[in-house]
Amino acid sequence: MSDVVVLLIQQVVVMFLLMMTGFVIYKIKMLDQKGVSQLTNVVLYVATPATIINSFFAAYDVQVLYKGAWAAVLGVIMMIINMALTFTVFRKMSDLGKFGIIVSNLGFLGIPLVQMVLGQQAVFYMTMVMAFQTIVTFTYGIYLISHDRTLISFRKVVTNPPIVAVFVGVLIYCLQIPVPAMVQRTVAMIGNINAPLAMMMIGTYLADADLKKVMAEKETYLILAGRLLVAPALALLAFRLVPASMREVSMVAMIAASTPVAGVMAMFSQKYGGDYAYGAGIVSISTILSLITMPLFLALL
Repeated sequence: MSDVVVLLIQQVVVMFLLMMTGFVIYKIKMLDQKGVSQLTNVVLYVATPATIINSFFAAYDVQVLYKGAWAAVLGVIMMIINMALTFTVFRKMSDLGKFGIIVSNLGFLGIPLVQMVLGQQAVFYMTMVMAFQTIVTFTYGIYLISHDRTLISFRKVVTNPPIVAVFVGVLIYCLQIPVPAMVQRTVAMIGNINAPLAMMMIGTYLADADLKKVMAEKETYLILAGRLLVAPALALLAFRLVPASMREVSMVAMIAASTPVAGVMAMFSQKYGGDYAYGAGIVSISTILSLITMPLFLALL
């Protein structure tokens, strides 16, 4: 277990350096807002789905499916904890703040980190953890930012790229559909750009944020405490009850529970008329701080 924690610490340092690369690229104007938006689409619609599908290129194993079911259950528990906090401890918080506590950065940070630390097989478990959060994000999450119920639809949920990738991956895995080796290598190579590109995108959020203004807001500290300390601490208590045979799954779920505020907080704010600058600042600050808190919670697990 200590080896995994050391590896996690090493990888979060790498991710911090990638984030700083994005920061510098944006600051020297090698990349502008339009470019950031386009590259974000590449991550969301191409690289992340490729990483997910690649995790299903394996021989059928009923034990893996059993562990995947456990991962899905832990993902639901994680989201129940997050949402319960916004209805109790943080009920007076703004809707943007509630979004920050409920939705964590599983796609842009969780998947790449699990892939680096625990291997490609663990990405499959992370996609199972992500499933319920994705549904919440594209329903209740959109409402928290936009306050417009008409923007919520079943179609948006089922056509969300990670969800589509899971459906495709499950079909390939369960039916053992033969996929040519060249196609598998292509999908794997596309998936390999997910981690560096996602972290550089978060770096551009940091470069574009007014951190002084963000840190002057009292609610900022409540969001950071809720997302990085309270929510993962409660998840830790729940995940310690997981059977020892599911330890790898519980580690994946713990990494998921301790990830920072989701990048879609800034993206949704920009798209649905929210406070983009504040959202980008929260995403950036929570990401930097999570590089300290994530290894801590995994070590405690």
